[in-house]
Amino acid sequence: MDKVLIFYAHPNKDGFSGCFLKNTCERLDNLGREFEVLDLYEMNYNPLLLPKEHYSSGHDELSLENKEIQLKISAANKLIFIYPTWWQNMPAILKGLFDRVLVKGFGFRFNKRGMYFGLLKGRKAVIFTNTGAPKFFIWLLASNRSLRNIKKDILGFCGIKSRAFSIGGAANLTELKKSKIKNQVKKGIAYLFND
Repeated sequence: MDKVLIFYAHPNKDGFSGCFLKNTCERLDNLGREFEVLDLYEMNYNPLLLPKEHYSSGHDELSLENKEIQLKISAANKLIFIYPTWWQNMPAILKGLFDRVLVKGFGFRFNKRGMYFGLLKGRKAVIFTNTGAPKFFIWLLASNRSLRNIKKDILGFCGIKSRAFSIGGAANLTELKKSKIKNQVKKGIAYLFND
């Protein structure tokens, strides 16, 4: 049975990110899919990498909370990330989760020659994000770097295949924008469950 784990990284449930979350949960409910939402702000998740967790300094202690998140990721074969794009990047709370949870020995490993291997292969992820910048700015001027960062540099490094969906010009949540979000969620969920 497929298990979906949703990471939500926005301080409230209004606006574009909240609309992505609402549509995602409704779509999964309608399809009869099992899912869990980890709302990082509601959890009061601490994004700060602590000295005792800094594995490249010889420390590898994990908090109980991060161990539990690793167990949830291990039990899920589908992941969804919902967040706003701020300053061409994800919110610090989500980046901190990646820093503290997708650590060496769980997310990836290195062999004796220094080559890395993703340890979370077999999982698929969907990214839903929005930004206030117009879409042409994201693609032409910013080279879509924020989505490449999460897709390739983080999830891909850990062996997770992913697809990203983004809404630009996210200033006013109009009916047209809501319709676009609903359509993107439909496509994203179809990607997750299409083998």
